[in-house]
Amino acid sequence: MKRTFLSILTCPVFFASASAQSHLPDHDTTYYKSYQGAIIVRAYLSRKYSVLKLVPGIDLKSMSYHANTVPSLGAGFTYRSLSFSYSRGLNFLKSEDRKGRTDFTDLQLRLYKRKWTIDAVASFSRGYYLSPQGIGKANGEGYYIRRDLGTQIVGLGVYRVLNDKKFSYGAALSQNAWQKKSAGSFLIGAEACYVAANGDSAFIPSLTDSSFAKQGIRKFHLFEIGPSLGYAYLLVIAHNYFVLGSFNLGLNYSYSREIGNSRGTKIGAWGNYIFRLAAGYNATRWNLGLAWLGARINTEGRTSAYKYLFDAGGYRLIYARRFAIGYKMKQILE
Repeated sequence: MKRTFLSILTCPVFFASASAQSHLPDHDTTYYKSYQGAIIVRAYLSRKYSVLKLVPGIDLKSMSYHANTVPSLGAGFTYRSLSFSYSRGLNFLKSEDRKGRTDFTDLQLRLYKRKWTIDAVASFSRGYYLSPQGIGKANGEGYYIRRDLGTQIVGLGVYRVLNDKKFSYGAALSQNAWQKKSAGSFLIGAEACYVAANGDSAFIPSLTDSSFAKQGIRKFHLFEIGPSLGYAYLLVIAHNYFVLGSFNLGLNYSYSREIGNSRGTKIGAWGNYIFRLAAGYNATRWNLGLAWLGARINTEGRTSAYKYLFDAGGYRLIYARRFAIGYKMKQILE
């Protein structure tokens, strides 16, 4: 009878203890504070870029095709892992007379969870200008413009944050945390991408490389997949200021194909990278930061022996405000 009575008394204590443990934080709160339960509203100024760089295997100058993009103003919000944003380009800043017109569509998913970070990108551009200025032009003045040249980039990268107890990507990049002490983490994962470039005529002007023009290579396809290893570190200065540096290097299986007057396929392994840089000021209710995210994809053609380098990314200046919400609003959002 005594045992039964003691069991009845200790059961509430046991369940209370288990309930308390279930509400313990899933990270070291002395290193960062999470705002997963808050609504984060942000305004930002951003600019994206897309570059196709062609590096010849002979003694000729490297050249780069640039998309003519403009800065954009945008706004958005985040709750837990769900984010929505909308932006419009400042078209009055365009310089179509000098650099031509670019039709640019860019879709990005940047998910920074406690243990995982996911990058998914789909970028479609048509209309490029060639740099440096004067190359490909008979008079050596102005930019060589290719309205017909287009690129398509679709990529996915998934990375595990190994030191998720003390390091948070969200503190610098999605404003859903406040890193209070400096910390870093190794990153392991995998990435895959598909890239294509196409034009109505050869990529390289005949005035620049007549042999490439004779080959008539006007289409290029690339598929790469492989593992990735990286490291990220977030430096905290005077409690509120932060600087983030992150770099991922992937060794990828590569399949590329050039299409022109003849066709050539090449299989090999290439190193690609993704980087993240950010700096700013973090406080309890708001965040002000500047971020630069970018990636490079490398490969080489077989017919032309040219190296193809694809650079894509963007810069963003962000002001974010965090709003605490009550129990009823949380139920509605859930």
